Amino acid sequence: LAILLFDARPNVFPVPALFAANHVIGGVHVAAVSLIIPVVTAVLLAILLWIVHRTKTGMAMRAVSTDIEAARLMAIDVDRIVSVTFAIGSALAAIGGIMWALKYPRLEPLMGIMPGLKCFIAAVVGGIGSIAGAVLGGLLLGVIELMTIAFLPELTGYKDAFAFILLIVVLLVKPTGLLGKNQGEKV
Repeated sequence: LAILLFDARPNVFPVPALFAANHVIGGVHVAAVSLIIPVVTAVLLAILLWIVHRTKTGMAMRAVSTDIEAARLMAIDVDRIVSVTFAIGSALAAIGGIMWALKYPRLEPLMGIMPGLKCFIAAVVGGIGSIAGAVLGGLLLGVIELMTIAFLPELTGYKDAFAFILLIVVLLVKPTGLLGKNQGEKV
C-alpha cells in the first residue's frame, strides 16, 4: 500500500495500454494517443454540428442565442435549452480534459490553466458564437505554435506567448474574430 501511495514518480498516473502504445509510420514514432485524439475530436465535432443544425433542440439553441425574449414568445422552454446547452458543453469539456490527461499524464494543481486559456483564445480568434470559427481558431493557433517552434527552435520556451500575440493581433485587426459577425448595438 505504501508503494501505491508513494510512487517513485510523483504526480504521474498510469495510462491504458491502448493509449500508451507507439506506432511507427514512415520511420517516425507516433504515440497512439496522438492518432486517437484527432479522430475523437472529429467525431464529437460531427455530433455537435448534427445536434445544433439538424435537431429541434439545436434549432431552439440557435433561437435562444439569437434573441432570448423572442424565443420565449415562440414557446421555447429557455431554461431547459440553457440546461441542455450547458450539459453538452460540460460533457465536451470533460472529454477534452480526459484526452488532455491521456496525452500528458500528470496531476498538478494548475494543469488546466494553459489549455483553458488556449481554448478561449481559439474561440476569440475564430469568432465567439461560431463553431466553425472555434475550430478554425484552434487549428490556426496550433499551426502557428508548431511552425514557430519548427522554424525558430530557440523560441521554444516562448511557445505559449505566441498564442497571446495572435489574440492581440486578431483583436486589433478584426475584434469579432475571423468568422465572427458584426452586430449592431442593441438599445
